[in-house]
Amino acid sequence: MTTPSTRLRGREQQQSSRTKSARNKLDGSGEQLPSEGCGKRKKAKLDGISRRVSSERFSKKGKSSQDRDMLEKKAKKRNRGEEEDDGSCSSAVSSPLREPYMPDGTEISKPINSAISDKYRDMQEEYYAKIARQMKMPILIPHTPPNCLVNDLTLLHIREPARKVVLCAAQFVVGLSSSIDGEPLAWCSGFWMDLDSEKRTGTVVTTAHLIRTKWASPDAWLCKDEYASDVKVTVHLRGGAVANGCLLYHQKHYNLAFFRVKMDPSIQLPYFSDKVECAQDIFELGRDESAKLVIHHDRVEYSNPNVHERYHHMRIQGPHRDREYDNGGPVIDLDGKVVGMIDSCPEGSFIPSSILLKCFHLWRNFGRIRRPHLGLNFFAISLLNPIQVEDILIEHKINEGLIVKEVSAGSPAERCGIRVGDVVECFDGKCVSTAVEVENMLLSIVVNSGDGLNSDLDVEIQVYFPRRYLRRIKILTVKVPEDGEFVARGIQVSQPTSRLVTSSPSTSPSEPRQVTILFFAFLLWCELCQRRNFVTPIKHQEEREEVAVN
Repeated sequence: MTTPSTRLRGREQQQSSRTKSARNKLDGSGEQLPSEGCGKRKKAKLDGISRRVSSERFSKKGKSSQDRDMLEKKAKKRNRGEEEDDGSCSSAVSSPLREPYMPDGTEISKPINSAISDKYRDMQEEYYAKIARQMKMPILIPHTPPNCLVNDLTLLHIREPARKVVLCAAQFVVGLSSSIDGEPLAWCSGFWMDLDSEKRTGTVVTTAHLIRTKWASPDAWLCKDEYASDVKVTVHLRGGAVANGCLLYHQKHYNLAFFRVKMDPSIQLPYFSDKVECAQDIFELGRDESAKLVIHHDRVEYSNPNVHERYHHMRIQGPHRDREYDNGGPVIDLDGKVVGMIDSCPEGSFIPSSILLKCFHLWRNFGRIRRPHLGLNFFAISLLNPIQVEDILIEHKINEGLIVKEVSAGSPAERCGIRVGDVVECFDGKCVSTAVEVENMLLSIVVNSGDGLNSDLDVEIQVYFPRRYLRRIKILTVKVPEDGEFVARGIQVSQPTSRLVTSSPSTSPSEPRQVTILFFAFLLWCELCQRRNFVTPIKHQEEREEVAVN
């Protein structure tokens, strides 16, 4: 007669034989698979069979419930593809998000158990707090500021390459804020120009508007802006980090300011390109007050600057907007190279990188940026309306050059006989067609001279005089200071009577008041002399000049 123990041993032998048969079928050759070193596919099949066999094995009697539960949990983890926790993981897995709800059978019309309602309220607070934490993650932010690479459908053909170059250029873009005695002054953008790995510092360039304390006139040629060198400047780096900025130098004519900032060695410097073409696609970059990237797309426009702008600017074709954050930021092309720096004006303009690099070279090597002051303001014939260019070509046989639109009173150019409407064709024997070319030539003279320009500088120019249909070569002896170039306007005062008196031109913004006092003193002296018959009435002759104005 068989006993229960004998029947149990027989069942275990049958189970063992079935396991061996399954392994032989899996191997295909009748040999048992090795426990280690087999391929991933065979191992996966073996693990599946082992899990089934383990479940059947531990369903039998004779095994403790504790061991059975532990092994079943391990089998479930392997089935889900989870690794066993061996203590090598440094951070715990976040618990899944579950929305709380009331237990089934809870009637709203009846009073709810206070313990249940308190627990429900706590779970709700934890639930919404977890959602708020998740929404702070950059990959889960539902709403981002609009920009041209997302909202402008006209950029679909360049969207993907533009994304890459913008993200690459964003590595060297920073934001800058200034304040005086705790009061905010300005916000601008800038970008890295130079790094010193030994001192772990870098040089950031931006517009001098960051430290401008007074903007008296929109006319840059009057030089009425005031700047402060003791303002507190904070540099806002990507990722939210901040650092203090130390002012190294600022130049008033070009509105440039350089700051020394402690930096991370992993900062990337920009590449530059001095090739800018008309209608070229460009992106204006900056950072807002939260250090988020600001992106705008525009095109380069070849046009003459207005009478209030410096003529080293290049225009940006696009809608008029307030460049509150990207002023001073870089302008990049579709290759990610910097072609200029944004300079604030509603119409949009930037300083081309050819001028920017020359200025940086002068400052880094000589500690200052000098520039010859010609006392002239130009606009290019080649950028005028073609109808007007044709009229000029028919009348004067010229279609290139710079038309003088303003001459500083008392300047060497005025003393040489240059007047409004004359055409400057060459500088130092080189033909020029745009005012930006003239600015590059002037800076090249200073760069090539090694900044040894403590005295005056002689500049040779070829001028066409349309009133007399003549060409002449003039030598201008000009100053080479660091300050911004001031264009003085001549003052002509008229009286109700037929007498006209032309006052001496002022050479600085503070002299017109003195000229006015002297003028009235002169009138009083003339009146006394006429009464005593000491002098005859003064006759004045006014020279009238017809000027072709754009």
